[in-house]
Amino acid sequence: MRPIRSALNRIRHPAILAIGLVLAAAILIEMGVYSSQNLLSWSTVRISLIVAVLCAMLGIAPAWVSCLLFAVSGYALLWLFSPLTTIMIAALTSIAVLSFTKPRLGASASLIAFAALTVNNTQNQLTASNIVGMTVMCLCPLSLGFGLNLLLAQRQATAALRRQLDRERTARHLHDTISNDLAYMILRIDQASHDDPPADQNQYQLRLADLRAIAETALDHTHQVIRQLEHADESNDIAHISQTNEDMAGRKAKQQRERLEDIIQTQQRRLKSLGFQGDGILGTFDHPLADDILDLLEGLLNELYANIAKHADPDAWYAVTISFDRQHVIISASDARNNNETQIGLGSGLERYRTVIESISGTFTVTDNADGWNAEIAIPLFQTDSSAARTYQT
Repeated sequence: MRPIRSALNRIRHPAILAIGLVLAAAILIEMGVYSSQNLLSWSTVRISLIVAVLCAMLGIAPAWVSCLLFAVSGYALLWLFSPLTTIMIAALTSIAVLSFTKPRLGASASLIAFAALTVNNTQNQLTASNIVGMTVMCLCPLSLGFGLNLLLAQRQATAALRRQLDRERTARHLHDTISNDLAYMILRIDQASHDDPPADQNQYQLRLADLRAIAETALDHTHQVIRQLEHADESNDIAHISQTNEDMAGRKAKQQRERLEDIIQTQQRRLKSLGFQGDGILGTFDHPLADDILDLLEGLLNELYANIAKHADPDAWYAVTISFDRQHVIISASDARNNNETQIGLGSGLERYRTVIESISGTFTVTDNADGWNAEIAIPLFQTDSSAARTYQT
């Protein structure tokens, strides 16, 4: 079984293997028909068997097997004058396979075939129709192989781009969730290390429970990332099929608002435990947000609150507001910088969001001066460019 598995693993192009096996069977059948009528010489039979074996091996090593198949089948056609039509098909197939796997070798094989046919036909009267026929015979497999090669290259490029976008989305999710959770834990631990230990045992247990809840959140976010990597995320089923589209839209908008409110309340509780005071205001929206807009907004909110926890002055008031108009989500954030702040992380989260938002025709304006730090962000709700829409998921 192990040699069989090893041989199967070497098959890079199952379609080429299937074509080669069918062609090998056709050669054997046609050879049997002609042999029963005593129309084949022993040398032709031997060459035909070699061609059939090479056709059967096409799927294992397409490049060098196709070169041998081109040479052997060409020899059979030009010097043995084989009556087997399948030998000619094998020669054309070798050109097509070479053009697909090694385009330069395919073009060279096509030129060699055209030159060999021209030399062979010079013994007879070479007419314009013969030249056209030879040209078409050589160009058809060449163009077929080139076309398939370009199609495969395009699919590979698309798959590579999709993998890159998935990696970037995962990296952003890691930064927006797990790294911010851990940064908040570090801030809480630093706060506890500077404060006197609580005399009340219950208060001490509450601090431990809070830290444990943060760790559980980080663990849950880790599991979410793992599910994304494994493509195991499950979509929510529709509960009532009989609901109208308007009812479903209202339900979805309500669920989205609850998700955003939960993020704001959780982040405000965290900031309050660190000594911050401020407001988080969420406006209303009647129609549901697109999934990519919601993902972008959730990540941005987490990053803004994490930015406040890391760099703002706990004694100054902070504010985060989210409002909606017909075409944009408008986010405003303000705080006062802490001159004695402890730098945690790379601080590249907001810069990455700026790049994403500006790439989809949004605006991201930040002012940082003695009066405080302010951010005004506008995210468009609708996109007509599909490439821009994909940017949300990076």
